Amino acid sequence: MSKPKWLILLAATLALILLGVAGLLLLALGFFAGHEEATGGGAGLPFYTMGPQSPSAHAGYLHDTVTGGGEVYVSDYEEACLQLTLTEPQTVIGLMGSISPAKVGAVPGQPVTAYIMVDCGSEMPAYAPYRNVKQPPFDWRTATFRQMSAFQKYKFGPLATTTNAALMAEVVRVLRDGTPVELNPFPFSGATNLTTLNLTCDQLPGLLFCPALCYYGNGNIYIAESLMVDFTVTPPQVRARWIPASPMLTEWLKTP
Repeated sequence: MSKPKWLILLAATLALILLGVAGLLLLALGFFAGHEEATGGGAGLPFYTMGPQSPSAHAGYLHDTVTGGGEVYVSDYEEACLQLTLTEPQTVIGLMGSISPAKVGAVPGQPVTAYIMVDCGSEMPAYAPYRNVKQPPFDWRTATFRQMSAFQKYKFGPLATTTNAALMAEVVRVLRDGTPVELNPFPFSGATNLTTLNLTCDQLPGLLFCPALCYYGNGNIYIAESLMVDFTVTPPQVRARWIPASPMLTEWLKTP
């Protein structure tokens, strides 16, 4: 091999080695930076862990736990009917994960010894409420609600809002004492007939009680405390303890 070609080959080999070393250094720096942030070394935040997960005492639901800050939090059947009023936490109290840490946030108006909001999403943040195991579950049966809203026809109709105490008490009565009926299950994916009733009360700041609302194919409206998605069938199907909506609620939902 001629001397010029040998020198060119040597230079190319050295360049490749240097690029490889630089890449490894960047990867290592990224890992340790992410690890420091996740463990709270930089932000001073506690590290939260997800799990374990186990079957719930209620068929079709799961018992999820999150541990951090010296506390244990749970999401189960009693939390399935609750939704956060915020999509992102205003106050971050902890982190989860090792490289791209997810946030754990405080629920506005709630002490962290009661409820927290946990990012349960994958690629995009998606927060869900978790209840401290020392905190009793929210009892919607005895709560006093001050406002209710719902889309009159899933998400394609106008949002109706009311402060009618009698109407909200009627919703609670039907959910508590109504007789459930059997509805044919329908696929969860692409369901366009489901929404929720969103009820606000002062006993649950930062959270909404959201029973499921179904505009069924027969023209009737049904409500349920919460939904259960059955993943044992293909495609997954929605199931619930459906109760016919009362005439008062039906009229409110159908009146423009």
